[in-house]
Amino acid sequence: MNETPEPMLPRPEQHRFLTQLLVVTLVLAFLYLILFILREFKVILQPLCIAVLMAYAILPVHRWLTRRGFPSVLAIVVMLALILSAFFGLGALIYSNVNRIMERLPDYQDRLQRLGDSMREMLPMELPDLSFNANQLRAVMGTFLDFFTAMAVTFVYLIFLVAERFSFPRRMVLAFGEKEGNRVLTIVDTINLAIGEYLAVKTFISFLAGVLSLMVLWFLGVDFFVMWSILIFVLNYIPYLGSLVAIAPPIALSFLHQDLKTALAVATGLIGVQVALGNFVEPRMAGRRLGVSPLLILLSLSFWGLVWGIVGMILAVPLLVSIKIVLENIPATRPLATLMSNM
Repeated sequence: MNETPEPMLPRPEQHRFLTQLLVVTLVLAFLYLILFILREFKVILQPLCIAVLMAYAILPVHRWLTRRGFPSVLAIVVMLALILSAFFGLGALIYSNVNRIMERLPDYQDRLQRLGDSMREMLPMELPDLSFNANQLRAVMGTFLDFFTAMAVTFVYLIFLVAERFSFPRRMVLAFGEKEGNRVLTIVDTINLAIGEYLAVKTFISFLAGVLSLMVLWFLGVDFFVMWSILIFVLNYIPYLGSLVAIAPPIALSFLHQDLKTALAVATGLIGVQVALGNFVEPRMAGRRLGVSPLLILLSLSFWGLVWGIVGMILAVPLLVSIKIVLENIPATRPLATLMSNM
């Protein structure tokens, strides 16, 4: 009688290798799925992420108002009304400034062409064509205007997020029970407080940068100084590169419209504002407890810039710091937060 041979079982080393290979494959597939979702649904996810960060940013203001006797609902209504008014005001201002730039575009082109001709006579090398056309300007301004167009959708999300805040604690208690629900709510409140404080400080620093830059540009007579100050406020959320990109247009415009001396004065004033705020004011207000590794910041900027463009770069660091705060407040993930920090 022939015995049925037993099936060959993989050796422990082979089993371990196959398990590791399966885990790596699943992780790569999950990352690809996340990247696909972020790209394909960015029209929905971008305004939602902005609304979440804005909701966190207004939390400290809401607490400040309620501590001074404002009813909670009235404080929320007042802040939402101010935000809506700011959206409309900024949109109208940007639209008006873009039209004025288009009207003065021929003068800037003539000045730039004369500058290019002079440089070609002085330098022995061949220089590229320095002229630009209206279509290029519309493309640049269109990207900036799209950001404010998305603010309308963001405001709708913000209203619903704020409304959810009032019923969320009750639903947590109903879902997890009173004891466990209150414990989760305590952790969530700690995370919300830390994220709100960080975003409030960052927003205040960006606001200071915009206001001080506006004063410098107004004093030196730079055209469209309000629009450039708004650009500086928005791009100040991008570390390292954002400030440099934001101050370049007003410096170039002052050189085209006025002279080299004025352009140097504008550059000195704007760089001085950024250095003072970045090296003295912001560290004193935010401290170093929320510091993130510079390498991680650059990787985050690269990733979100690849996925969502300029909007992703603006959101990159606030999202990264928010993730770090969440990891810090969960005991099991606290070592990961330590690895992310700049200590």
